[in-house]
Amino acid sequence: MKWRVTIDDEVKDVELPKGSTSNDLVRHLDLHPDGLLVVTDEETMKPVPLVSKLPDKPLRIILVASGG
Repeated sequence: MKWRVTIDDEVKDVELPKGSTSNDLVRHLDLHPDGLLVVTDEETMKPVPLVSKLPDKPLRIILVASGG
């Protein structure tokens, strides 16, 4: 299946097998799972846990920073 994924202001079309999880998407994009959130790219953004199958909707990856 193909998903439209927005990271910051960059939009990518990503193709992964049906049933792929958010973690599969993160690994495919070579990102670190501790530094981001995967959400649906809708008016009301809904989180997609890393162990959940990707919904058939556009997605947004929000990069987060933390420190101490």
